[in-house]
Amino acid sequence: MNPKTILPICIGVLILWFLVLVGLFPISLPGFLHRFIIIVPFLGLVLFGFYSLFYLIYKVINLKDCPQAQVELQREIDRIKSDPQYRSLFRATTTSTGR
Repeated sequence: MNPKTILPICIGVLILWFLVLVGLFPISLPGFLHRFIIIVPFLGLVLFGFYSLFYLIYKVINLKDCPQAQVELQREIDRIKSDPQYRSLFRATTTSTGR
């Protein structure tokens, strides 16, 4: 689905949810269903959070190695190490002060 169509749908559903919750939408619901409708958006947020978390973990686990990019990055690091302007970035950070 296109993100430009998801946002109006979500806004419409939230407006409808709010109207049912406040009682401005003419619909009669049993008590248990009314209580369930109250928590539906929060359940949606929790489920979206779990989906996002597991999707991120899945993508990190299945991350492909790219040897070509590794070689290119190593070349860039070596070039910057030899550049006098950036030499201070690669100095040893631990120095003994004699204290």
